[in-house]
Amino acid sequence: MSSIIDEIRKEIPVLKETVYLDTATTGPFHRRIYEAARSAYDERFEKGMAFPAFMQWVEKADNARADIAKVLNALPEEIAYVKNASEGLNFAANIIPFVPGDNIVVPEMSFPSNAYAFLNLAQKGVEVRFAPCSEGQLSFEDLVSHVDDRTRAIALCHVVFSSGFRHDLSRIGEFCRERNILFSVDATQAIMALKIDVKECNIDMLSFSSYKWPCCPFGIGVFYCSAHLLEKSEPPHVGWFGMRDRYETGTLHYPLDLSLTAGRFEGGSPDFSGVFALEAAAKLYLELGAEWVEERILDLNEYLIEGMLKEDIRIMGPFPVENRSGILFALLPEDEKLSCSLEEHKVQVYLNHGKCRIATHYFNTRNDIDRLMGAIKDGLN
Repeated sequence: MSSIIDEIRKEIPVLKETVYLDTATTGPFHRRIYEAARSAYDERFEKGMAFPAFMQWVEKADNARADIAKVLNALPEEIAYVKNASEGLNFAANIIPFVPGDNIVVPEMSFPSNAYAFLNLAQKGVEVRFAPCSEGQLSFEDLVSHVDDRTRAIALCHVVFSSGFRHDLSRIGEFCRERNILFSVDATQAIMALKIDVKECNIDMLSFSSYKWPCCPFGIGVFYCSAHLLEKSEPPHVGWFGMRDRYETGTLHYPLDLSLTAGRFEGGSPDFSGVFALEAAAKLYLELGAEWVEERILDLNEYLIEGMLKEDIRIMGPFPVENRSGILFALLPEDEKLSCSLEEHKVQVYLNHGKCRIATHYFNTRNDIDRLMGAIKDGLN
């Protein structure tokens, strides 16, 4: 295992100098991902782009859906490229067949976009019911206690950005399916870190940005829409790229013939460089294996928890094992000395108002955590 990690770390330049425990903010580039994005810029910089070359890029982007879909156990036809999770969540909000008086249940500690996308439906008479969280977590029982016969959907973040709590997607998805409730998931803080199976978990819609755990550029994400919803879904905006025949431009009749796939949500050309990077990230993840990646991340998280408790440092949780992720929050004094110590030890985490968010990815090591603990101890003494 150590040889695999050593080889991976050689391909992530920032790790040569920095203990990088901040993937929950932004993931560092792996060389393969960086080169996949850069190659697109290099090609246009050196050759420009004629229409046949553009068509080749479109075909390559369409083919990339296959590996991206495998990450989720989805079908390529269920994958749409979006700018970010926020765009995907707005698609989800518009697909759900709400009528005035209906409601949707959302955990109160959701990332803001998971709330705003549905709060925007208030003008249509839709109620957003926020399920209160306690100490960074929300039990299944407390979540579903807010469901009634007017609930049309549950929308949540697989991993809570502000606590690291991991929802049990399988149990929630089963609950939704039994009651004919749609299930929308923001997977931004979990994708390519924790295994996600949209079929097994009965997930109807899933959105993610790819600049965190997949370690891709900004501006590219995915919206998954289950095949059973596609026929009934009407995109809130349309464009030539979302038509069944994208190249039907020789007529002025403009037949509004939407694609039968999730591509109907794509108004225009995607960020091709981002798509190629995301494909590279998906291939790398699939090569490593979903189970291996998750097991390694959770093992590092457990080692981190043990280190914090040993030093009597307060943390959020620890949550039950099944509700843990790659994120841990340590509750530390808001002290400039601590910030300086982390900087001196070249440790990067997210430190804000006494809360230290630490993200362990598969490329991290126990030595990284030991160096973090040393920096914290020096900063608190």
